[in-house]
Amino acid sequence: MPLILSIKQRNGECGEGDYHVKLHSRRASLVSEFCLNKRENEIPNMEAAEKLLRRTMAPLDFAETTVTLIDAEGTGDESILQFDPKQD
Repeated sequence: MPLILSIKQRNGECGEGDYHVKLHSRRASLVSEFCLNKRENEIPNMEAAEKLLRRTMAPLDFAETTVTLIDAEGTGDESILQFDPKQD
């Protein structure tokens, strides 16, 4: 299933109102990255963004992938969420 989201390919950093999404392999190699627009996707917080990504991401080799979600507006530890898409 493809992503059914408003995403932008990353050109530098994500802008205000965006989440920066990175997909890494278990060996920490960057697999993919993109920007996810909070307003266009009606995402109120990082937990909602995580649920949306879990529901809509294309099938991956989940045993080998970690998702890192970074709030482009935030600072500190609360602006980064990392999860394993295989676990609910």
